[in-house]
Amino acid sequence: MKVCFYGTDEEITRVCERPILALLGPRHAQPVLAFELVNVRVTADPYQTMFRLVADLSEMERGERD
Repeated sequence: MKVCFYGTDEEITRVCERPILALLGPRHAQPVLAFELVNVRVTADPYQTMFRLVADLSEMERGERD
């Protein structure tokens, strides 16, 4: 699965510093899913005010995140 974040330099840096994301699932499903960011690419707009981070998400197995 691909994910895209738009933000300032500081916001994109914060996402890059945490390569593992936890996503809350629906109430009756698995409560928390952990994903690792892989193949991360960061680009800047022509005016250098906003940045775009594009990455693939790889679901982590329970043993990898404990």
